[in-house]
Amino acid sequence: MAKPAKEVMLDPLPRRPWRTVEREPEWVSGGVLAVHLDMTRQNVARLTADGILERTSAGYNLDDSRRRYIRHLRRNTVSHRDAAHVKAKTEIYATQAGRETRRSLFGNRIVDALIDDLVSVTLTAMSSMPARCAPRGDLATRRCIERVIFEVRTEIASIAQRKADECGEPPLSEQG
Repeated sequence: MAKPAKEVMLDPLPRRPWRTVEREPEWVSGGVLAVHLDMTRQNVARLTADGILERTSAGYNLDDSRRRYIRHLRRNTVSHRDAAHVKAKTEIYATQAGRETRRSLFGNRIVDALIDDLVSVTLTAMSSMPARCAPRGDLATRRCIERVIFEVRTEIASIAQRKADECGEPPLSEQG
């Protein structure tokens, strides 16, 4: 039987503490800072007026201005994302509300017109069925088909009338 391998313990690598480089602050003009931050001089002036960047009599501290601008971008990115999210949700709610309004205003008329069109096509097709199914003078078959169609049309009419009564719809003669 093989012997288990010896467990080798490695010392962790020593960590260097964070060190900041001690150096004199570099003071630059607004134009140099604009080039460094890849923006226009007017944008630097606007950021200074907004309190994001800080200008002293010596000019702008390059390191401090860079840190301040990066912090501003981080905050701004989060707020833009939040604003975009709120805007998207608002548009969705507005669209849904508009849809509900249109549905309540025009929905019944549109659905009624659709039902009328579908039923009229169905009834027209059913009326022509006896002639199409028994074209060669088979009168008994034709009468049988006409009787079935009449029963189906009567049943459709009674169901429609019952549903109209349940909804409180006025009779067709009063809708005019």
